[in-house]
Amino acid sequence: MNGRGWWLVWLGLAPVIFAQEVPAPPRAWEYVIIHHSATSTGSAEMFAANHRARGMVNGLAYHFVIDNGSAGTADGHIETGPRWLKQLHGGHCRQADVNEKGIGICLVGDFTERQPTARQMDSLVVLIRGLQEQFNIPADRVLGHGDVVGEYSECPGRAFPWAELRRQLEVVGAPFWARPADSESSRPEGRAHEGERPVTR
Repeated sequence: MNGRGWWLVWLGLAPVIFAQEVPAPPRAWEYVIIHHSATSTGSAEMFAANHRARGMVNGLAYHFVIDNGSAGTADGHIETGPRWLKQLHGGHCRQADVNEKGIGICLVGDFTERQPTARQMDSLVVLIRGLQEQFNIPADRVLGHGDVVGEYSECPGRAFPWAELRRQLEVVGAPFWARPADSESSRPEGRAHEGERPVTR
């Protein structure tokens, strides 16, 4: 575990908005799962209220939310949810095993036809790089929600700029991860969560 990476992500990139508490010891995360909110506006607080109303006892399904400047937020601002503070499993995928191993990042916006803002993408790249360094997550385990076996989703949307993200996250000496059919062995799959309904699109 790279201690510098932990504090880079914890303090430098993602200001805590929900609680002033010491973070729990980090889990052994294996994946980064990217989502869109499928809404034009939103914030971590708004999503948390919605998720609780849907019966999610741990509130906000994601570990991080990257704002788009709507709902009183700053474009590109990274919000950290309670699940990250407490190092709890996510609620962002249908399958429990994926939520146990995957860090959920949600970008506010509907990327079915529109792309994220430039500031959102900049923040996403910095956040993913820090998480990769911190948890030794390889490039082929940075996935879109729809890439996860068994999720059957188009999230984070057809217009999400994968080529640009790959370019910015390029690994020296090796191509950045792609999403070819023959790489499914690195994609997570698992059983359904019990006791908590995940966010699905």
